[in-house]
Amino acid sequence: MGKLLIADDSAPLLEALEYILGRNGYEVKTLKSAAGIYKEIDEFHPDLLILDIFLGDEDGRNICRHIRDTIFNNQLRILLFSAFPKYLEGYQSYGADDFIEKPFELKGLIDKIQSILHWQLTTSVI
Repeated sequence: MGKLLIADDSAPLLEALEYILGRNGYEVKTLKSAAGIYKEIDEFHPDLLILDIFLGDEDGRNICRHIRDTIFNNQLRILLFSAFPKYLEGYQSYGADDFIEKPFELKGLIDKIQSILHWQLTTSVI
């Protein structure tokens, strides 16, 4: 179904998402900090990066912008998420493809993932 890399500083959230999304057919890797995110992208080749805006001392929006500016992988889609919706405003200016507000319903997250990955498939075929 797709490879997901999820970066969030909440270990319980990461464990839950890894289990649930894995049970839904996704190959999932998780990171509890921004450390190693670029290496993981290079080695794991995710289809979708799900990235918290507040990632320890790092700002996920800046990580997103850095990925778009430096990594030559235009197939990687990025979904930002945050419990603070005002920080999600202007998500596209950072190069993100979409966002989801925390807390979210799992079905809503899965629907959003499927939508982003479906969009990726249709644009890469054209």
